[in-house]
Amino acid sequence: MLENLGKIVQLEPQEDAPGAIDRIEWAGARRVALAMPAGLRWNELQFAQVERAARLHHVDVAVVHRSLSQRLTAHAVGLVSFGKVGDIATKRWLTNDLVVPIRRLGTPRRFVSGSLRRLFPRHNWFVIGARTLVTLATLAIVAGSALSMVPYAQITLTASSQRIETIVPVTLDAQTSQVNLEAHTVPATRVDVIVEDRISTATTGKKDIPKYKAQGTVTFSNILATPYTVPRNTVVRTTATSVPARFVTVNDIQVPPGGKADVGIQAIDEGPGGDVGTGQINRVEGVPSLAVTVYNGGGTGGGGNQTVHAVTQDDYNRLRAELRDKLLSIAADRMKARREVINSGLIVLPETLFIADVQDETYDRFVSEQADAVSLNMRLQIAGLAVSPRDLDQIAHAALLDKVPHGFQLLTVESARGEVAEEGTGNAVQYFVNAKGRAGANIDVSAVKHLVRGKPLAEAQSALLQSLSLSRNPQISLGPSWLIRYVNRLPFVTLRIDTKVERE
Repeated sequence: MLENLGKIVQLEPQEDAPGAIDRIEWAGARRVALAMPAGLRWNELQFAQVERAARLHHVDVAVVHRSLSQRLTAHAVGLVSFGKVGDIATKRWLTNDLVVPIRRLGTPRRFVSGSLRRLFPRHNWFVIGARTLVTLATLAIVAGSALSMVPYAQITLTASSQRIETIVPVTLDAQTSQVNLEAHTVPATRVDVIVEDRISTATTGKKDIPKYKAQGTVTFSNILATPYTVPRNTVVRTTATSVPARFVTVNDIQVPPGGKADVGIQAIDEGPGGDVGTGQINRVEGVPSLAVTVYNGGGTGGGGNQTVHAVTQDDYNRLRAELRDKLLSIAADRMKARREVINSGLIVLPETLFIADVQDETYDRFVSEQADAVSLNMRLQIAGLAVSPRDLDQIAHAALLDKVPHGFQLLTVESARGEVAEEGTGNAVQYFVNAKGRAGANIDVSAVKHLVRGKPLAEAQSALLQSLSLSRNPQISLGPSWLIRYVNRLPFVTLRIDTKVERE
């Protein structure tokens, strides 16, 4: 008979509303009964999600739960609810839309003379009401007078607390969809973005470049019997080194037959290579070598370098590291703004970001090239993991429960970001969560009242200090003041003992 009504779907102890909606779609039936375990608790929003999905797919959905409060919550959003599976077949299955309120079709019947009214005696309801009010007022006065004769006590206890924390290794797994508290695994979503930017930096290298030409004077000797004019720009050079230093004359000079004449020279190449010693310039190039010989009676000087900025490998490395960090920061901001991250309530963990691919890395200068600045253009594919903060809090809560001392309870839980053990591949990353919380001492108010009732003030305070974990002395006030002069002890009636527990 149950099969004729539809299908019964048995939910898991940790099932949520989206999972139940998926099961309703998979059932493929006109009517579906969701059998919920006793420990599964949903709020009104989750039941409303199921009801909305049921209307969307034109499916009649009923909730089967042992808890009356859960059934009332489901009924409040428009779902049919049953206390047990057997009720599905034995009770009518009506949705709120099918329930038609009862309406009166005519005017109500009135009592007339000779009707049943004669069977009931006439009463003066005004007198009855007045008597009732007087009776109630009298009882209130008597009760208030009696209570004023009974002592009362107010106890304020400050329960001790302590901070606890631990570091939990958590696996961020992009291949799973559920939190595993035992394995410390939480589901993660991989997010990829492409980022590109360009930065420049001043070069830090130094290099010398030839800047100044050496100058000097040479003496030409005429080996002919007639005068000979050595033309301007005649090349003379050294022969003592493997790389000769070459010079040119700066003027025309006439050398008499068998005589000598001096003329100024200038190095052809810039740099200190043109500085040579006495007697090293001894060769004439070209046609003049047939008529004259050359000799420098003094050294040349004035050749030199200029120190300029140049690109170094350290400049490359510094640019790469700086631009990489900048692109990682840009990528993290873009990931946080992604629609799938915002809509799912996820957070991107910057510690999990890594470079999935280097698509471009171009420098505008070569290493050792003369330049005052060097620029780098870089385009990277960066991947990272996004997780639900609630999942991390679940792991932190479970880890802190093992650290709670005996007789204490966990009051607050906070999961702070940690570090990544090693750079992952985008599918699974080992992540450390700093779990922090505060544990407070358990104090049973009912047990406190029974512990101190009827005891003198000093004895009650001593008993509380010995039995409870308190950070301050208990504060006990007794009343009424006129009665305490005769009876300086706590009430025997626990209802007259008001106990308040404070937390630091």
